[in-house]
Amino acid sequence: MITVLDVETTFVVNDKRRSDPSPFCPENKLVSVQYSQDSQEPQFVWFHHSTAKFDTAKASQQIQDVLDTTTTLVGHNIKFDLMWLWETGFSYDGAVYDTMLGEYMLLRGQKWGISLADCCERRNITLKKSQLVEDYIKQGKGFDVIPKEIVEEYGVGDIISTRELYDEQKRLYTKTGYYDLAKHLNLMNKFLLVLADTERNGIKIDLDQLHKVKDDYEKEKAELEQSLFDVAQEVMGDTPINFASPEQVGQLIYSRKVKDKRQWASHFNIGLNEKGKPLLRPRMSTSHFVNSVKMMTTRTFKTKARQCTQCYGKGFIHKIKKDGTRWKNPTKCKTCSGRGYTLIPLHKIAGLHMNPRDILDVSANGFATDKKTLVRLLQTAKHNGNHNAVKFLTSAVRLNAVDVYLSSFVGGIERNTRSNFLLHPKFNQCITRTTRLSSSDPNFQNQPRGTTFPVRAVVVSRFEDGKILQADYSQLEFRVAAQLCGDDKMRDDILEGQDVHKYTASIIFDKAEDDVTKEERTSAKAHTFKPLYGGFSGTPREMAYYKAFVDKYPKLGAWHQDLQTEAISHGIVRLYTGQQFAFPDTKRMSNGSATNAPSIKNYPVQGVAGGCVVPLALVDLHSRFKNSKSKSLIINTVHDSVVVDVYPGEEKQVAHMMYDAMTKVSNKFEELYNVKWTIPLEVDLEIGNNWLNMKNYSLT
Repeated sequence: MITVLDVETTFVVNDKRRSDPSPFCPENKLVSVQYSQDSQEPQFVWFHHSTAKFDTAKASQQIQDVLDTTTTLVGHNIKFDLMWLWETGFSYDGAVYDTMLGEYMLLRGQKWGISLADCCERRNITLKKSQLVEDYIKQGKGFDVIPKEIVEEYGVGDIISTRELYDEQKRLYTKTGYYDLAKHLNLMNKFLLVLADTERNGIKIDLDQLHKVKDDYEKEKAELEQSLFDVAQEVMGDTPINFASPEQVGQLIYSRKVKDKRQWASHFNIGLNEKGKPLLRPRMSTSHFVNSVKMMTTRTFKTKARQCTQCYGKGFIHKIKKDGTRWKNPTKCKTCSGRGYTLIPLHKIAGLHMNPRDILDVSANGFATDKKTLVRLLQTAKHNGNHNAVKFLTSAVRLNAVDVYLSSFVGGIERNTRSNFLLHPKFNQCITRTTRLSSSDPNFQNQPRGTTFPVRAVVVSRFEDGKILQADYSQLEFRVAAQLCGDDKMRDDILEGQDVHKYTASIIFDKAEDDVTKEERTSAKAHTFKPLYGGFSGTPREMAYYKAFVDKYPKLGAWHQDLQTEAISHGIVRLYTGQQFAFPDTKRMSNGSATNAPSIKNYPVQGVAGGCVVPLALVDLHSRFKNSKSKSLIINTVHDSVVVDVYPGEEKQVAHMMYDAMTKVSNKFEELYNVKWTIPLEVDLEIGNNWLNMKNYSLT
C-alpha cells in the first residue's frame, strides 16, 4: 500500500534568526501528521496545538496502524518526516519514495527550484494550498499557534499536491529518455534511509576539546594579526589597517598608500612593472568588463546575472487564490521585469574601472587578496627568494584559514551540538549537480584533515572504551575513471598497485617516489585530478606532467572527447548507470573543445563515485549492521569514506563488514546496472580514540 505522508512541527528560532525544525531539538513538538493511502481522502491527525488538547495515545495508534500497512512511504523531503516519526516513537522499515529526490533526478543536474511549489508549477500541477501559513511563519509563528483550520487546509493541500506530483513523476519515469533514470532513483531512495539513520545516530562531540581547539585558534589569530601589524606599521606608519578588509590589505601588499617605498620594496616587491615602479590601478570600460565576465562564466549565469528567485527564471508568476487555485493568466515578474534573471550592478562586482592582465587578479577594490591569490603570490615570492614577503604572505594565508575554521568549523560545531553532546549534521542529496552528497548544519563533508587544524579531534565515541573506525576508498575517482573509459594502461597500473598520487607527487616535486612525504602526496591529488577532469593549466612542470598523463592513458582522452561530442549533439551526457547530466546550449569552440568542457568531463566520474559506488557500499553496510544486530553506528560519510562509532569488542567484526561491503560493491553494481565492473576497489582502514589521532588497522 502506498501512503503519502507529511508532518507539521514547531520550530525554534536560533540566535541567527534561522528557524530550527529539527526533531533533535528538545523544545520542538510534533503538531500534526496528515496522510492519504492509495488515493483515498487525506486524513489529518492532531498531536499538539496551543488552543486544544488531543488524545495523543489514540492518534499515535492511528498513525502506527497506517505505517504497519504501508509498503511505500511517499513524501516531499520524506527524510525529514521519517526522522520526526522515528524520534517520536513510531516505527517504519519499509520502502520510501521522495518526490523531491524524484524531481532532482529528472532535472539531470540543472539548477532549478525543487520545493513542492516549484515542482508543482513545473509539472503543471495546481498547488492545493494558500500562502496564509507562509505569512504566519514569516512573523515567527509556528504551526502550534497558527489557527487550526488554516493548518489543516495547508497540511491536506500538501498531501494532495504531493500525491499528484508522485503520479506525474511515475508517469515520466516510464517515458523514453527517462526510463533508465528509474533504477538509479531506486538506489537513491534506499540510500535516503541510510542517511536518515546516520543523521539520527549523530556524532559525539568532546566539548572540552572543542573549547581547547577554539582557544588555540583564537590565540594563534591574535599572534598572526600582531605579526602582520608589525610589518604594516613599518610600511604604512601609523595608518590604521583592518586585516579583514580586502581593500586595505590590497593597499598594503600592492604598494597603495604606503609610508616608505623602500621599506615596502624590502618586504614585498609585489605588483611592480618591468621598470620597478608600482603598477597603476587597472582600468576597464564597461563593455570590456562585461565581455571578460562572459568569457569566464557559463551561459546559465549570463554576465554575472542571477536567476530570479521569485519566478525561478520563467519571467512570469502564477498567483494563487486563497482557495489554492491559480489565477487564469500569469503576471510578469516585477523582480526581473519578465527577463527571468536579475543583473547585479557592475560596480558591485569588481571591475568597472579595471583592466587586469588576468581577471582573477582583481576584486571590487583593485587587486585581489583572496586566499587563492595570496597563495599564488606566496609561491612567486618563494621563487624570487623574497623572504620578507614569504613571511608576511604565509601569515596572511594562515590568518585567512584560521578565520574560516573558527567561524565555519569550530563555530558550526559549537552552534549545532545538542545538550546531550550529539551533533546531527544534515546530509543533502539534492544540492550538488553530480549527485554527490553535501552536508549542512554544520558542513561535515569538508572537515580539515591533519594536525594543522585539529578539528577532527573533537569527534569521539559515545561508548565507554569505544573507538572511531574509518574506511576510506583508495584512489576511488581514478579507479572509477578507469572503469568508465576502459583504458587498459590505467587498469594495469591499478592491478600492479601503483599509487598514482605518489607518482604524481614525484613528478611535481622532482623527487623519487620513496622520498615523497604524506603531505606532498595529499598536495599532489589536485594535480592527479586535474588532467583526469580535462584541466591543463599550470606551471611548465605541471603542464608537462598533464601532457604526459594524457599520453600515458590515451583512452581517457578519447572518452573525454566522446562525452563532449554527445553534449554538443544532444545537450546531455548519459551513463550506463542510468545517470544523466544535462548541458543545454553546449557548443563547440574554435579549438575543438566544448563549452562547459571541465564539467562534462568531471560530472560522470564524480557522479559514479559519489552517486553509485558510495551509496551501494553504505546500503549494503547498513543492511549488514541490521542483520548482525551490531551495536556500532554509522555516524558520517565524507565523499569516499565511511566513519563508524564502534562498540567495544566489535572492532574486528565491524572492520570486516566495512571492508567487505566497500570492496565488493562491484557485485552490487553488476546486479543493479547489468554492467561488469572490472576495476578492483581497495579500502584503507584507520582506528583511534578520536577522528584525528588514528592509526592503520589491519584485518589480519
